[in-house]
Formats: sequence, structure tokens, C-alpha cells
Amino acid sequence: MYFYRMIKPVTFLYIITIVVLIAAVVWEYYMQQWLSYQPNQGANVMRVDLFVIWPLVITLVALSLFRIFRKNKN
Repeated sequence: MYFYRMIKPVTFLYIITIVVLIAAVVWEYYMQQWLSYQPNQGANVMRVDLFVIWPLVITLVALSLFRIFRKNKN
């Protein structure tokens, strides 16, 4: 937690957003690799992970963009 106290909350939001975005892209790449080994190219696989990952990414990007544009107007 000491690292969190050293940086501003806005900077921490940007760092978390970038880390989650990179992790989501890497996760999607490996899921596509895994799906290619499934029968029928994974046509019968229900991707429940998408209901967690992409709303989180969209929310973090929206918050980051809101903070960037709000800061520039002041």
C-alpha cells in the first residue's frame, strides 16, 4: 500500500486502466488460441468471461477519459 500513497489517485487510475487493458488483450489472445483447439472451433463455448472483462475495461477507460477531459477544461 505504500506505493499507492506515493502517487496521486488520478495517476493510479491511469496505471490501473493501462494494466487492465493490456491484461484483457492478452487474455483475449490466449482465449482465441484455446478456442481454436476446441471442437468446431469453440462454437459451443459460452464466453462468460466477456461479461466481466469488457465492462471493467470500458468503465476504466471511460473514467480515465472523463478525468483527462475534465482536467483540461479547468
